[in-house]
Amino acid sequence: MINIFETEFGCAFGRKARRFTLSSPAISVSVTDLGAAITGVTVPDRYGSPVNAVLGCPSAEGYAAGSSCLGATVGRYAGRISNARFTLDGREYRLVENDGPNHLHGVFPKRFFEAEPIENGVRMSLLSPAGEDGFPGELALGVSYRLNGGVLSIEYEAETDSATVLNITNHSYFALDGTGSVKDHLIRVRSDRVLELGEGMIPTGRLVPVRGTALDLTEPKRIGDALASPELALTGGLDHSFPLGGGGELTLAASLYSPLSGIGLRVSTTQPSVHVYTGNFVDRDSAGVFGKYGGVCFETQHFPNSPNEPSFPATVLRKGERFRELTVLEFGTER
Repeated sequence: MINIFETEFGCAFGRKARRFTLSSPAISVSVTDLGAAITGVTVPDRYGSPVNAVLGCPSAEGYAAGSSCLGATVGRYAGRISNARFTLDGREYRLVENDGPNHLHGVFPKRFFEAEPIENGVRMSLLSPAGEDGFPGELALGVSYRLNGGVLSIEYEAETDSATVLNITNHSYFALDGTGSVKDHLIRVRSDRVLELGEGMIPTGRLVPVRGTALDLTEPKRIGDALASPELALTGGLDHSFPLGGGGELTLAASLYSPLSGIGLRVSTTQPSVHVYTGNFVDRDSAGVFGKYGGVCFETQHFPNSPNEPSFPATVLRKGERFRELTVLEFGTER
């Protein structure tokens, strides 16, 4: 039995925000219509005490002020697009430069979605006009959050009135024990390759083996041990895309575990990669929520810079087509 509660969640950009809490006997999940963001996931630790397993703000004002896409639905394009431009059907499109000369993530975390209750959850919808952030095509996006016991599913659906590129993900920072650091968490990523990074943290187009490197997360590894490696000097920590072999099928991508709380997380997705980010560039989020290495993101998505890399899986969405992807977050506690 899933209970759904709606409450006020402060104000942002001249509009009142709403928060929707989905509650089961196992866990509760809260999402807001600002950025279609996850604001809380309450899970019992091994002693039965509640722990918020994601970083979040107490009201919409914090999300409006923050700069870390905290818990938000990210788009139109999750990840970097080099030189903030791409060519589609022979025409070049120039995007907003918001990460040096590149484009990163987009404006959706600062947009209000329209919310409606659905069975065991809530659906957030957004109409993104043609030209927003420079992208072509009017885009109709739906994000459905559903709760089943200790399992949270996030389903994305989208259609466009003309050809565009699209890459949607959720940008929650998971922290499973409330200590303010994920260095003692154990992480595992079910991929033996990683996208090689070049200048500006743009993928070179090569997929390279992780074996024998700091990015070998094929077996559980303490995050702090990975962060200490000189190999991660360029990124300051984990900020890497790992390809998955799902081919559109739901595939186990990654897992996270806190030995302190006993809380674990399993991430499965139909998307072709998972981007792992440990908040390396967060010196202190402007919302005042957390600092560097305070949480870890599992951004299930397509590859960064795919519109400029023909060898990467295509991210083009055309009129008459329907974009649909699913990510499943399974929380549990070792008693």
